[in-house]
Amino acid sequence: MLDQRGFPGNAPFGDFDRIFRMMDEMLNSVGFSDIRSAPAGTFPAVNVGETEDSINVYAFAPGLGSDDVELSVEDTTLFIRGTRKLREEDSAERTWYRRERFHGDFVRAVRLPEYVDPDQVEARLGNGVLCVRLRKREEMRPRRIEIKAA
Repeated sequence: MLDQRGFPGNAPFGDFDRIFRMMDEMLNSVGFSDIRSAPAGTFPAVNVGETEDSINVYAFAPGLGSDDVELSVEDTTLFIRGTRKLREEDSAERTWYRRERFHGDFVRAVRLPEYVDPDQVEARLGNGVLCVRLRKREEMRPRRIEIKAA
């Protein structure tokens, strides 16, 4: 029998995978969910980065259109909600040996720093990647201070 990654259940990799999952659960239970990656199968996968003037969130959502996704910022959390529909060819009756493509409703919550301006958000979706740019509050952006000669 194969595990979720395709390795035999008694292979050494199965032990590493089990330890990894246990560490993820332990860190999530004490509030460090942002430090570790999301569990396998979490949809959509996200990358979060920061520039001088914004926080950028990239959600990898192949097969979704802009009508399939809804964004909202509530307090200091970005919510990505939507539905990933079952493709017509996947809905045909057949025997599946392995199915890894998720379909159905989903919600991803991304915690944001307090200095994000919830009124300054831009989003675009192209080639299966949702790009969300959240501007920092003006007072929190670094600014250059001119030094005058004495």
